[in-house]
Amino acid sequence: MKKQEGTISWDKFILSYSGISDTGQVRKENEDDFLIMEEHCLFCVADGMGGQEAGKLASQTTLESVLKIMNYLNGAEDATMPYGLTDDMLEKPLLANITQFSNSQVNKKSAGRTMGSTLVAAHFTEGSLDIAHVGDSRLYLWRKGQLTQLTEDHSLVYELFKLGKLTQQEMLDHQMRNVITRAIGANTSVEPTLGHIDISADDIYLICSDGLTTMLKADEISKTFENEASLSSLAQSLITQANNAGGRDNVTVLLISVQKQHYSQLQ
Repeated sequence: MKKQEGTISWDKFILSYSGISDTGQVRKENEDDFLIMEEHCLFCVADGMGGQEAGKLASQTTLESVLKIMNYLNGAEDATMPYGLTDDMLEKPLLANITQFSNSQVNKKSAGRTMGSTLVAAHFTEGSLDIAHVGDSRLYLWRKGQLTQLTEDHSLVYELFKLGKLTQQEMLDHQMRNVITRAIGANTSVEPTLGHIDISADDIYLICSDGLTTMLKADEISKTFENEASLSSLAQSLITQANNAGGRDNVTVLLISVQKQHYSQLQ
């Protein structure tokens, strides 16, 4: 199990975070991973696929690539230009750039194997949150007692749901529920879905792999938000509930809360 917690002073806010990645009750290897870059206020979750070794390699390569290119683009002193970075990538928005570079690195490592990864990247910048995602890992917003899903899955069952051919319950039970229509590294290029949302004090953002959302319904997740007092207890409770419900997959939860800084904290 991987755990990480901390706080970041950003703009006029304090960002507190708590992340947990757990193997679950069935899988032998954890193919999920998450990345927190405090200096850039960037939070990512990746869920690898392609079998134990390939899936783990895919998620790790995805996040290592994010780390390399983010440091390079933000002028870190020890950052060299990542091999494989191309001019056409640099012409895209930052998160699209990061996603495309990660895709190229995973695709090269696949060497003909079937492997890939989901990615959700959430970047706090100038009073707002920029979002990029590929696959069926998700980003949710908890605001004023209401849970809202901010991403739409790139998956076969979600496409059928949007066409009205499946209900939400049928999506959860469908034998093809794990088939995704976009993945980092599966092809030579990938187009992420980009998003943007203005943040508010007391927001809580949840980034998670499908190991959570296939085990818990949205109303169960929402109820957990209502019942847990701290960010760390909320993260642990979501992991525990997913495992108690069967834990069929690896499960990763990354929570970020937004709080206003008091005047004394700004001095």
